[in-house]
Amino acid sequence: MRRKLFAVIGLGHFGAHAARTLYTLGKEVIAIDLDSEAVQTAADFATHAIVADATERHTLEALGVAEVDAAIISLGGRMDVITLAALHVKEMGVPYIAVKALSEEHGRILTALGIHDVVHPEKDRAIRLANSLARRDVIDFLPLLPGYSIIEVKAPAEFVGKSLNELALRNELRVQLVAIQSGRGDRQHINIIPRADDVIHEDDLLVLVGEDSDLDHIREIGQ
Repeated sequence: MRRKLFAVIGLGHFGAHAARTLYTLGKEVIAIDLDSEAVQTAADFATHAIVADATERHTLEALGVAEVDAAIISLGGRMDVITLAALHVKEMGVPYIAVKALSEEHGRILTALGIHDVVHPEKDRAIRLANSLARRDVIDFLPLLPGYSIIEVKAPAEFVGKSLNELALRNELRVQLVAIQSGRGDRQHINIIPRADDVIHEDDLLVLVGEDSDLDHIREIGQ
């Protein structure tokens, strides 16, 4: 099975962090920018780092962007450049496209084009911060579809010492546990897709997915 292939178009702070993260996670990354210095820097965390103009469709096609599994577009402060690049990638049939929008109005334009994920970094970060502060025991919060979220929460005392089989989170509390983070610093360990016989320990952090109402119930248990 081939590794998933991603195109990151635009290598400012947002795009560079996205490319580095994907590459660190073992994905193949095509990193594209018109700035040669940004591309040279990205060469350390991309499968292919290329100086190119993303507003030219034939260039994107020649670079194989049509064959990627997903594309991330973040092209600075010009709405016309971002929108044109997004349009090209959409028309090329890329299965999933995320674009960093410049404003709410720009976001509506991108949504009208059929972009799958319109990103508003400052707004999204503000929402995460507000939710984290409102939910005192919640370490992190990431909205998904309306009404659903991923949260990272300290293990409630009632969970400590019990196995996932005993807790039966999916059946009893209607949430899915997708990871357990144990330890701190150099001793930190993340258990992805835990097994039924894994036991929750004090100070573990639990990454949970579910409906917001069910996740709120987890929060109430931890208080």
